[in-house]
Amino acid sequence: MNRIFFCLVVAQVVYAQMLNVPLLYPFFEKLARLEKNKEGKINIVHFGDSHIQSEPLTNAIRKPLQQQFGDAGRGFIFPYTLNKQAGMPYYFATNAAWQTCRNSQPSKCAQGTEFGLSGYGFSTKTEQFVFSVEASEDKNKFNTIKVISPMNSFYNIATVDMNMKPIIHKQKPGITLHRVKRGETLDIIAKKYNVFSATIKKENKMRSSNIYVGRNLRIPITVTETSVDTSIFRSLEYKSQEPLISVYHQEKPISSIYLLPTRKQSLYNLNGLIVEKDASGLIYHSIGSIGATAANYNETPLFFKQLPMLMPDLIIISFGTNESYNSVSAERYVEQIELLVKNVRMFCHNVPIIITTPQMSLLRNKKFNTYILEYANALVRKEDVAIWDLYSFLTKLMGPEKNISATKIAKDYVHYTNEGYINQGTAFVQNLLDEYENYKRSRE
Repeated sequence: MNRIFFCLVVAQVVYAQMLNVPLLYPFFEKLARLEKNKEGKINIVHFGDSHIQSEPLTNAIRKPLQQQFGDAGRGFIFPYTLNKQAGMPYYFATNAAWQTCRNSQPSKCAQGTEFGLSGYGFSTKTEQFVFSVEASEDKNKFNTIKVISPMNSFYNIATVDMNMKPIIHKQKPGITLHRVKRGETLDIIAKKYNVFSATIKKENKMRSSNIYVGRNLRIPITVTETSVDTSIFRSLEYKSQEPLISVYHQEKPISSIYLLPTRKQSLYNLNGLIVEKDASGLIYHSIGSIGATAANYNETPLFFKQLPMLMPDLIIISFGTNESYNSVSAERYVEQIELLVKNVRMFCHNVPIIITTPQMSLLRNKKFNTYILEYANALVRKEDVAIWDLYSFLTKLMGPEKNISATKIAKDYVHYTNEGYINQGTAFVQNLLDEYENYKRSRE
């Protein structure tokens, strides 16, 4: 790190972690009422890039909030990876071939795929599909299930008796091609497809773990497609049904539901699910799209149309890492962030917004990514939204010795270890709760 850059970093560390806090007072007032009366629900929506898809980071924020204000349910869920179940709160399975693609790579999606709340396209042409969602633990059971889909897609939601639980999928081997992108390692790719690195190396006859950008790797996967006896399903009655959302409710908490088609369509799109409990408290919806930028979301109008379905009381926005590796200037980055805020406010009027500065990252030569610093410096000057300065938090962890490993950054120097993400989430939620307590004291 050069001397000028280090001076800029140190200058930022002394500033408050959360900026423009008075903009959050309407949200704090709702928290105070919930905490006092133990009635109602509060929804926080946090969306951004792959860092926000990280369970360690988002759980580090979710758990303290729900411990203090009550657990009203998991909120938004999406099958980012089918059948990758370890440590996840919900298991997903299907008997059909669904295509998953990202809003950052729309050209790779099937024609007619529509990106919505998840930031992903998720679609199938199979007419007799069954798609299951199952809670991994009793604490994740739910009373209400909301299905988010485009205008033209409606689903039948069903349950089964416990002694008639169907076998949804049978696995058979298959191969998919993966084109290596900048910043990816063999371990990252293996984790994405839920296979071992050694399996990929064997399939591609690799002598080492070294890979290069642009290489096509053959990835062994499992393909699922089989028939299911649909006569055992018992359809739930929907509470309400509108063009973009269908709401179903059960008095008794349930642990699993099944989605089936209601009518023949050329393509079935699913944008996500919301699961809630019949309890007062807080719901923290986390939405992360790998490789996504603010511009990718701005080019996805359906995302903003569906955002009100989450009934947000606070919206948190986290972008910047992918912009930096695309060499997006600070001016262009801020333009896209401001457009993103404008689009959000068009559909979610008067909802307080927090923008987090992006995480520190390094380039391939292990030099600091100066784009990130420029983005952070530009964001902390904004006055129309609250800002949480994650960049300064990480530079403070480094200390005067500039010990980058203290931040718990991963080996790719872009992502972070589980411990690193937990540190970031814990710091954010603690800062948010500190400001909330300051607000309560100011009212006494």
